Amino acid sequence: MKKWIAILLAGMMLFGFAACKSEPKEPEQTEPETAAVGGWTRPESMAVTDEVQELVVKATESLLGVDYAPVALIGTQLVSGTNYRVVCKATAVAPDAKAFYAILEIYQKLDGSVECTKILTSEAEAHATDAALAGGWSAPEGFAVSDEARAALEKAAEKKLGASYTPVALLGQQVVSGMNYAILCEIAPVTPNAESSFAVVTVYADLTGGAEITEIADFAA
Repeated sequence: MKKWIAILLAGMMLFGFAACKSEPKEPEQTEPETAAVGGWTRPESMAVTDEVQELVVKATESLLGVDYAPVALIGTQLVSGTNYRVVCKATAVAPDAKAFYAILEIYQKLDGSVECTKILTSEAEAHATDAALAGGWSAPEGFAVSDEARAALEKAAEKKLGASYTPVALLGQQVVSGMNYAILCEIAPVTPNAESSFAVVTVYADLTGGAEITEIADFAA
């Protein structure tokens, strides 16, 4: 009798285990994904909109001695508000002053007020963009880096060891015996924990497919 009771209990236990296994599990609850905060992102379009134009005007109205004309939006950063990185043609308010390139970082607060938090300048001359002139520089629409300019930079940068060159914007190009390209680049040293920096890199592409970097104008605060 006891033997039959033990067999019956064992059967009931096996049935219980099987029932537990067949029960569907509740789906695991996951937190919704949120947008990354703090990192710089490249905009889909570098075109200077009326909004960007107004930001630059407001941020630089108290900066005397230099006029800043925005030419390309190259980055935005979501913080408590928004940071903007804008390439400008900067011209000193002086006779015969030549325009040079500058990168402005502008902070727009949540209340709409703006301030310029950083100015990076370079010795790179902001070329006139009149392709009609013989030997004149011209800028592509939207400052997008063309396939030809990108290929020329990649080929020329092969000879520059120790750093990687990422093209950001094509600031100008010039037809010569071949082509000159003025490319805004982000340069990252190939060393641990090294910070990247910006520079205007001039690349000459000859008619035979060769290319070389002829000038690097760094941006500095």
